[in-house]
Amino acid sequence: MERLLFIVSQSRRELYESLRVVLGQERDVEVILDRRVVKRRRHEVPPATERRRYGRRARPLEDSEMLTRGWTVVRLP
Repeated sequence: MERLLFIVSQSRRELYESLRVVLGQERDVEVILDRRVVKRRRHEVPPATERRRYGRRARPLEDSEMLTRGWTVVRLP
């Protein structure tokens, strides 16, 4: 069965608390605060060559939703 993970921005704590109350008893639903603080790469200039083969943690849609709405939902297997 599919699980839903609601990720809420640190700046939207009131929404996080509300979702926890409303969805807290739902089976296969989890509500968490976004734990990311800053980008890991601190240099503005990208490296000469990309060392990673693929962006396994990159989720462009979810990242843009976090920026615009302050929350997103991820479906987990």
